[in-house]
Amino acid sequence: MHHLLRLGPVPLSEGSVHVYLRVADSGDFAEPVFAPATEEGAASALAQLLAGLDADVAHVRCEPALADVAAPLGIQSAPPPAAALAHRAAIATFMAWGQRGLAGLGSDKALLLLQATAEFWEARPWQRWDDAQPFDVRVSGPLTHTYEGSVFGQGEADVGLALYLQPGALRTLTDLQGHGHADAARRLPAIAVTLDDKPAYATEALAAAGRVPRVPLPLKTGPAGIGLPSAVEVLVLVATLRAVARLSPEQREAVSQVVAPDGEMRVRVLAPAPRVKN
Repeated sequence: MHHLLRLGPVPLSEGSVHVYLRVADSGDFAEPVFAPATEEGAASALAQLLAGLDADVAHVRCEPALADVAAPLGIQSAPPPAAALAHRAAIATFMAWGQRGLAGLGSDKALLLLQATAEFWEARPWQRWDDAQPFDVRVSGPLTHTYEGSVFGQGEADVGLALYLQPGALRTLTDLQGHGHADAARRLPAIAVTLDDKPAYATEALAAAGRVPRVPLPLKTGPAGIGLPSAVEVLVLVATLRAVARLSPEQREAVSQVVAPDGEMRVRVLAPAPRVKN
C-alpha cells in the first residue's frame, strides 16, 4: 500500500507551500512535491505523485485531510500507519535541518536522532544534573575519544546534550561566560544536539507520529564557528543520548551501542552524583 500525506505549511522565501509525500509500506518514498497551499496546488501535487506510480489507485490511500482533493482521483482516505507518519516526521526534520543550513546528513540519521531524543526527553536527565556537571563519555568504534559531556534543560525551553572534546571544558566555559566572553565560549570544540520547538510544521509532524514535538538539531562548534557534525559524530550523539537516558541516581553508568552503515559505535557514560534541583 502507498500512502499520500501532506506536510506544512512550510515557509520559504517566496511564500508558504505544502509538501506532498508518497510513502510505501516498504518504507520507500517518492520525491516530495512542493505546491502552493491551495486546493489547486494540492490536486496538482497528488496527480504528480500518482503519475510516478505503477500500482493501481486501489493500492493507494490518502490521509483524511486530503480526502476531498483525492476523491476525484479515485483514492480513498484512511488514517496513515505509524511507519508512514514516522517517515513524514523524519522528512520534516531533514527539511528543518536544511532551513537551518544543516542539510547533508540524510533522513536515516534523522530517524536515529528522533528515536534517541525521544528516550532522552522521556528520561529528563536535566532534572537530576545541571549543565555544569561533567559526564565522562568514552567512545569506541569508527571514532575513539573521551569527551566531557553536559546535559542542559533550562525550564525545558533549552534542552540538549553537548560533548566537549577537551577535558576541563566545562570549567573553561563557565569562566569565559562569567567574564563576558560569550563568543569565545561558543567556539569551544564540541559536538551537540539541541531540541528546538520550531519550526511548527516539523513539530506538528513529530507530534502526529507520537514523537517528541521538538526538532533535534545536531551541531558542531569550534574556532571556525558553528557547523555540522560528521555522520560518525552523529552516531556518537545518538549513542550518548540513549546511554544518558538510562542513567538514574542509583545507576550512574550506562553503555549504548548504535549499528549503522557508518559503523558500530559503542559509548560508555559515567555520571557525577546528581544534584537535586528545587
